[in-house]
Amino acid sequence: MPSRSRRLLALALPATVTLVADPIMGLVDTAVVGRLGAAELGALGLAVSVLAAGSWVFNFLVFGTTSAVARAVGAGELPIAGRRVSHATQVALVLGVVVGGLLFLLAPVVLRGLGAVEALLEPATTYLRIRAVGIPFLLLGFVGHGAFRGVSDTRTPLGIAIGANLVNAALTFWLVLGLGIGIAGAAWATVAAEVLTVVAFAVLLRRTGLPLAGHGAPLRGELAALLAVSRDLVLRTGGLVLGLLAVAAAAARIDAETAAGYQVLYQTMLLLSFLMDGVAIAGQAMVGTALGSGDRAEARAVGRTVLRWGVGGGLALAVLLALGSGLVPRVLTDDPAVLATVGTAWWLLALGQVMNGPVYALDGVLMGAEDFAYLRTWTVLAGIVGGVAGQLVATFGGGLLGLWLAVQALMLVRLVSLVWRVRGSGWLSAGDSLGAERA
Repeated sequence: MPSRSRRLLALALPATVTLVADPIMGLVDTAVVGRLGAAELGALGLAVSVLAAGSWVFNFLVFGTTSAVARAVGAGELPIAGRRVSHATQVALVLGVVVGGLLFLLAPVVLRGLGAVEALLEPATTYLRIRAVGIPFLLLGFVGHGAFRGVSDTRTPLGIAIGANLVNAALTFWLVLGLGIGIAGAAWATVAAEVLTVVAFAVLLRRTGLPLAGHGAPLRGELAALLAVSRDLVLRTGGLVLGLLAVAAAAARIDAETAAGYQVLYQTMLLLSFLMDGVAIAGQAMVGTALGSGDRAEARAVGRTVLRWGVGGGLALAVLLALGSGLVPRVLTDDPAVLATVGTAWWLLALGQVMNGPVYALDGVLMGAEDFAYLRTWTVLAGIVGGVAGQLVATFGGGLLGLWLAVQALMLVRLVSLVWRVRGSGWLSAGDSLGAERA
């Protein structure tokens, strides 16, 4: 195996296991709450989609921190890398408190606005309000992941993720099934895991070798540069999340079984996306470091390697899903009506991995190049296409298959735009202006 592929896999494998931690928390919640009934499972799906819109929008704390730290490390500027981590931590804390507080207060309003049927409203509100308490810890955890990825350390976050998942799983089963707290128990278990994650990162960040103390608040110019990066990443991630949220809301408009079936497909897709994003994260770190040292030829070579692994991984996942069609859905629910609904669209979920794998891989390449403006424009467009298509399916009486066709339309727009971009050379210099601002 070529050395570049070995380096990619050395970063990607621990990152993949780490990334799977978050959807595994969701799968544990889904598997346990699925035993409570279709209404609770549908409510969980809607609440999780709202949380994705409320927290994934701020994934710029991961992506921006990773790229900024990787470029600084590639250029040999460790004090600058430490300063970026310090500033991102401050921003994460402020945003987490504000967003978590608003979500706690407005949870019923948000759910009603999404058109949730009455059976879903009360359990979804309960879950959403409890999870809102953990949003500050979630965002601080984003910064921790970005710092370690930027210095090409994906093993330390792996250990933290394993510990957090063990806590989440144990507490979920105990609170929901043991004490009978219901959907609220699943929410509190996840919050406890998020708190544990932040504590572990705070203790272990010294391992990065970055000077993190004494940086103070960001100066006006530094804050402007950070906002320039966050603007494009917020719009990029927000467009994607809101597009998927629009499809989830369309499922909730139809009936509880469709909402529950969408949750099963969505959680499965989320797990698979995190499996492939391990390759994307490795590519982001390697591309960022190469461009930080001025080696564009190496950055392009890394991009080609990442794409090959994305294509192969997508094909492998498609085969595994097709073979597991009779088993995997039953892990998440035992409701016969929900299983029948899932069966109508499972084949499309499997087939879609053929295009999804390259999408996740190339997304990481452009993230490493800090080509955020291009990603923003085309991801927002993709979200609009998928969200509008999902709402039309619900309006005209479609079901879960139609909703998943809307999701795959979203992914197709992303694939075409990413392939077109990496065939050119503009992405290799996309981050030069940002680097000048940071200097």
